[in-house]
Amino acid sequence: YAALVLFGTRFMPFGLLVGRTLGGEPGRVGYDLVVHLVAFVAVALLASYLSERLRAQGDELAERRGAVARLQALNENIIESISSGLITTDLRGRIHFMNRGAAEILGHASASASGQAIDEFFGLDGGFLQETRRILLAKRRFRFERWFDTGDGRKIFLGIAVSTLHDRVGQPLGLILIFQDLTEIHAMEEELRLKDRMAALGEMAARMAHELRNPLAAMSGAVQYLKGSLRASGETLELMDIILRESQRLDQAIRDFLEFARPGRFTPERCDLVRVIGENLKLLRKSRELSPRHEVETTFSASEIWCEVDPNRIRQVFWNLATNALKAMPEGGRLSVEARCDDAGSELEICFADEGIGMDAREVEGYFQPFRSSFTQGTGLGAAIVYRIVQEHNGRIHVDSSPGRGTRVRIAIPRWCGGSGTAEPMVLQQAHGGSTC
Repeated sequence: YAALVLFGTRFMPFGLLVGRTLGGEPGRVGYDLVVHLVAFVAVALLASYLSERLRAQGDELAERRGAVARLQALNENIIESISSGLITTDLRGRIHFMNRGAAEILGHASASASGQAIDEFFGLDGGFLQETRRILLAKRRFRFERWFDTGDGRKIFLGIAVSTLHDRVGQPLGLILIFQDLTEIHAMEEELRLKDRMAALGEMAARMAHELRNPLAAMSGAVQYLKGSLRASGETLELMDIILRESQRLDQAIRDFLEFARPGRFTPERCDLVRVIGENLKLLRKSRELSPRHEVETTFSASEIWCEVDPNRIRQVFWNLATNALKAMPEGGRLSVEARCDDAGSELEICFADEGIGMDAREVEGYFQPFRSSFTQGTGLGAAIVYRIVQEHNGRIHVDSSPGRGTRVRIAIPRWCGGSGTAEPMVLQQAHGGSTC
């Protein structure tokens, strides 16, 4: 610009414009040059400052975007990594989001659950949302438990906590549900309650049995004496037989009481489980519970299964479960008994399966509770005694049954005392060369 002003006056048309503007005055030209050069420098400095600020703001914005992206990824990773289930809904109760833990627990894909009503998804009644909102107005969250049928056919027990989902300014956006699979915990709680009931009833039985047994023996002996001395006949003889028969049944109930309340000393010893079950099977074939319409089938993983258990109590487990299975098949059927070692060789697995009338869910739940017999001639203590014996062996027992489809009772107990399975068993061979476990 300075060069044009100083030397451009000689050239047309710029010279005419400058000369016309400045009037050819040197002072005016110098003033104009100084003003414009200062303005140019000021604009350059301002543009440089603004450019630097823009670059700094761009770097800061990029850094904040990276931080937000990292924070968002961290939140997503946390939500997807937690083992608890997490579901969010909108204000209408429609499922908006489901994390990976929820999909694994419930057996449903996130895409399939999206958009479903939360009450329909969990099988709740239609007033769930209204009741939930009413409770959340009084307190920040509430919790409930319920059974849930998963997408892969399982039945699990869920503990669900519900709270309100808010935005940053506190406006409600919907609901957030956090839940866990409490099936094992629920089973443990039921088992503890059952143990408490059994302990209380066992103590009552111990006190009661001694009070009943002596007068019962006296009455039975007196009736037997009268029956022999009076030479009764007809209705009198029939009544005496009824008294004696019922006395015997009551005496058996008292014996079960005593066995349940005050069991003998637990004395494990080394024995062959196949032989123990075989001896019981011989007795079972001669018992009155086994009819020609019944069939007993045994399956063993080896011809010898050596273990360290209390053989007398294992015999009682076999007898109680086998007779219960035969009673459940009044029209006949097959009783299958299976015994084997697990893959690691540290645990015994025994299974009793029948083709009887079966039980519904409520009967299965109370199967091991005392005095809950399903048979008219039963005392209701046989299964409870089995449960206690399995517990004494540090084992587990599970019942699987449904009406009309029979019952399967599975028992798992440590093969050696202590349950470590580290003891080295002595391997024996039968004379005919059968395998051993």
